[in-house]
Amino acid sequence: MPQKERERWGSGKGFLLAALGSAVGLGNVWRFSYVAGENGGGAFLLVYLGMVFLVGVPLLLGELALGRSTQREGGGASEVLAPASHWTRVGLLGVVVASLILIYYAVIAGWVLKYLVLYLRNATPEFAVAGFAPAFHNFIAHPIEPLAWQLVVMALAMVIVARGVERGIEAISMLLMPALGLLLLALAIHSATLPGFQRGVAFLLLPDWAALTQPRIYLAALGQAFFSIGLAMGVMVTYGSYLTQSHRLPGAAVVIALGDTLFAVIAGLVIFPAVFSFGLDPAQGPALAFIVLPEVFSQMKGGAMVGTTFFLLLTIAALTSAVSLLEVPVAYAMHRFGWSRKRASVGLGSVIFMLGIPASLGFGPWAGLTAMGGRGILDAMDFVAVNILLPLNGLLIALFLGWIWRRRDALAACDLHESRLGRFWHFSVRYTVPLLVAVVLIRSVWWSAQ
Repeated sequence: MPQKERERWGSGKGFLLAALGSAVGLGNVWRFSYVAGENGGGAFLLVYLGMVFLVGVPLLLGELALGRSTQREGGGASEVLAPASHWTRVGLLGVVVASLILIYYAVIAGWVLKYLVLYLRNATPEFAVAGFAPAFHNFIAHPIEPLAWQLVVMALAMVIVARGVERGIEAISMLLMPALGLLLLALAIHSATLPGFQRGVAFLLLPDWAALTQPRIYLAALGQAFFSIGLAMGVMVTYGSYLTQSHRLPGAAVVIALGDTLFAVIAGLVIFPAVFSFGLDPAQGPALAFIVLPEVFSQMKGGAMVGTTFFLLLTIAALTSAVSLLEVPVAYAMHRFGWSRKRASVGLGSVIFMLGIPASLGFGPWAGLTAMGGRGILDAMDFVAVNILLPLNGLLIALFLGWIWRRRDALAACDLHESRLGRFWHFSVRYTVPLLVAVVLIRSVWWSAQ
């Protein structure tokens, strides 16, 4: 797409809300809560915060600067700065990662939408009679119904992305993100009235120092930071390419990272008190949102309203993130192949839906055929994307920012110049970020080989 025709955000507020909408998704509620529950609560949160500020913010700022300075999407920014070199493939890996994540993300988002409709119809007592665990497993094992909900999610994402940056992505973010904040605040206030509130707060905020000796907590925290903020998947480079030079990037990067982290922490303060109030185990893995919490809501006074609010929140978060993930391959196809936005949105969205069918069928009669390396296909996709490809691409981006992009140009693009903060950022992306990411990536690959 010629630069003069490049789409733009309508306002700085719209960009921040869209970027927050991308960052704030199922990763903040569904994934953060169960990963924190499996990794010691407060100890995991402490490591996670460290990863966000040591790795997340420097990379986020660098990705936004790459997009804005080159005016190219995630798949093409490196081509402008390092033409005729192997580094041109760095951006393309981000496009692949975003597409892979959306393939299985849409499946889980479809489950969320199904549960929202159940609560809106006041049909959850049917699940309670059958037992929440059997009912959930029966639903995801059904050969047709999960596919239908997955299709609805992808169709909504395609419609929004097809409308463009300002009229589609920004407009929906301006509408949904304030609603998301209000829903979370309402749930947090309600959570403070539960008998397990203090225990839930202690679990999330007070570290078990012994847990810090477990190497897996660092892998989990880094993977969660990448997944939650939306790093190394081309989203922030693409969103940055729709910015003008008048937007200040350092402040925007900090606001996005802090907003995303705050949302995850408050979501934890909503979930864990509820879990402890009814004597359930927070280390329930992915089942936390679909089995444990519905059981909690069924025992809670006003639980139907709380459940409806919770799954409405999850649905909004899932949709805004799905939109951002789809925008990455769509923007790439528009620039690389000259496709119209509508053609790219519908065509690539349809392909991603079809590629997600095996992940959706991986819990029923076809589970044996769709298993990968002893894992279900959805779990395998999540492991490869979050624990291997995201850190790998993050490592490559950090090396590009720190070693390939000329220091003076990179600092200027980040609005830092030769300041103390600028020197700290450049040192981070040159040494700190690659070292931390490489250690965790090597550990992840070693684990996957065991």
